[in-house]
This record gives sequence, C-alpha cells and structure tokens, in this order.
Amino acid sequence: MREKWLDGILVAVLTVAAIVLTGDRPDGPAPLHFDVPGGGVFPTPEPETPPVLNLLITVPLLFRRRWPVACFAVQFACMLGIDIEGNLANLSALLIGAYAVALHGRSVALSMGVLLAAGVATATTRDETWPRVPGWAGVFVILVPIGLLGLAIRAARSRALASEQRAEALEREQRTATRLAVAEERARIARELHDVVSHHVSVMTIQAGAAGKVLDQDPELARGALTAIENGGRETMAELRHLLGVLNPDAGLLEPQPGLESLESLVDGVRNAGQPVTLTCTVGALPHGLGLTVYRVVQEALTNAMRHAPGAATTVTVSGADGTLLVEIVNEPAAHPGEPGAGTGLLGLAERLRVYDGVLETGRRPAGGFRVAARIPLVQSVAP
Repeated sequence: MREKWLDGILVAVLTVAAIVLTGDRPDGPAPLHFDVPGGGVFPTPEPETPPVLNLLITVPLLFRRRWPVACFAVQFACMLGIDIEGNLANLSALLIGAYAVALHGRSVALSMGVLLAAGVATATTRDETWPRVPGWAGVFVILVPIGLLGLAIRAARSRALASEQRAEALEREQRTATRLAVAEERARIARELHDVVSHHVSVMTIQAGAAGKVLDQDPELARGALTAIENGGRETMAELRHLLGVLNPDAGLLEPQPGLESLESLVDGVRNAGQPVTLTCTVGALPHGLGLTVYRVVQEALTNAMRHAPGAATTVTVSGADGTLLVEIVNEPAAHPGEPGAGTGLLGLAERLRVYDGVLETGRRPAGGFRVAARIPLVQSVAP
C-alpha cells in the first residue's frame, strides 16, 4: 500500500512538471521561416507536444513493477514522437522505466535485450541523441559506468565470499555439536555399562566365593549360590543386550530398562549374595527416566556396600516428602572391610542426578559405616 501511494505521488509530480516544461521552452530550437507571395518572411509556429504524450510517458510508472517491459515500451514509443530534450520530467520518467525493466524484468536476458533494442532504435532514428554532454564530460560518461560496474561486481563477490564463510562456520559448528553429542552419549553409555557390569560381577564374585567355601560342607547351599550366579549372569546379559539395542535401533529393544518396580528383585539378588538388605519404599509410580535413576543409585550403592563392607547390614529407603524425593542407602561397619574403590561410580551418579537438578551426598557415618543419599526435586521432576 505504501508503494502505491509513493508511486502515485511520483507520477503526479512528474506529470505536472512535464506539462509545465513542455509549455515553457525558452532554450528550444529556433522557429522555422518561410517566404510568402508578395514578400515577407513569417515564422512557422513551433509544434507543441500534446499533453496526452506526457501522460503516456509518466503514467505507466504506476504499473512498472508488474509489467515493466510493456510500460517501458509505451514510454519509448511516445518518446520517439516528441523531443524531450530539456524536459527533465519526461527524461526522468523514461530512465525510471528503464531501471524498472532491469530490476523487475522476467529475466536478465529479456531486460538487457529490451534496453539494447531501445538504444539501437534511438540511434537509428535520431541524428543526435540525448542528453548532450560537453566534450570534457565524455571521459566521465565512459569511466563512471565502468567504475560502477566494477563496484557492483566487487560487491557481488564480497557477498558470495561472506555467504561461503558463513556456510563454513555453520558447518564447523555442526561438526563441533556432533562431536559433543557423541562424547556425551559415549559417557552416558559408559556409566550405564559401569552400573550394570560392576554390580552384577560383584554379586557373582561374592556368590562364587561363598559357593567355593561351602561346597564340601553344604552342597545344597553351594547349589543355590551357583543358581544365583547363573541368574545374575542372565540379567547382566539382558541389560547389556538392551544397551546394544539402544546403539543399534534396528535390533529393537529386548526389554524395558529397570525402574522403581525392579528394586525388589535387585535387593533379592544382593541378599542371595550374603548381604543383608532391608528395603523400604513409600513412593508410588515415577516417570520412567526418574525411576531408572533411582534404580541406578540403589544399584551403585549396594554394589559399593558389597565390595567395601561385605556382610554388613544395609538399609535402603526411598521416600518422598516436602516435594523432594530421597533415596538413602546406609550400611553398617563391616567385620572385614573390603577393598577400597576409586569412586568413579559415585561421580557417574552425581552426573546422572544433575539431569533432574538432584544432588548426591556421600560420606562415612560418625558411628561407622557409609551413607549414600540422593535428593531430587520431586515436583520439578514429574512436571511435563
């Protein structure tokens, strides 16, 4: 809408100026003279440009964006029928029409062909073309267009180079983001493998040692320990297959990942390994991701308890109060402390809890033993 108003104002100004300049030609060509019978010389009246031709040169500018070639053709045809030298309004209208052909033409070839044809037609029908320039200005008429063309080409090359550089920068950013995503996924898989393998291998190692000690005295008890080792191995292989299924989606998921409902079976496996564990869970259903996190916290803490305090009484408490989910695992002092650990599993748990804005608290108890506690904002965690 704004362009239409501006075009209307432009056409109105050019039309009025063209009519005024057509009627006032002080510098126009000298009037012609002819002889009449009986003597005397009378000047011939200078032909005036019909106003309709002025309108046909200026008014088409209203439609130059939609039909640039047709509008310029009308302007050019009217220009051949009049002398627009000294009429800057008509000359300006014609130049605007030519610019519209170059800017809004259907193709570059069509636009340049129309303008070239107009130049040839003018050169062949007019002995002198316009606008006339002084002799000293000829060099500028030649050099200025060449300079403008060079600047246009230079600007186009600069834009192309800037576009290429932006594309390369975007590609580098994408490669960096991909590498970071791959590294993060590898770290997550490493934590999952650590949780799975360390827990089940620790359980199987303890059970195998216990079975070896009671194999001669109590074969039935040794058989139960070997059965527990077999079940632990099967569970380990199932979880490993699941992780491999995540890495290879075409293989499909063999079974869902463990959650809050799997804590009982996890504790039973630890009890069968000779670690007395008491489980108390007062929390209902949790989102799958949060349930998996709770399971991994309990799994890692029980694995550490069996490794560093074998045979010590251990309590597992999962509760929720005041909008906070508390997962606490406490083990009593062991009669025969096990081997010290590197603590990498606890670091992995802290990173896992950070996803849910949770914190991990670990440390030795004043009365002896060890405590692992995870606090997770429950309301924020279950929000959609």
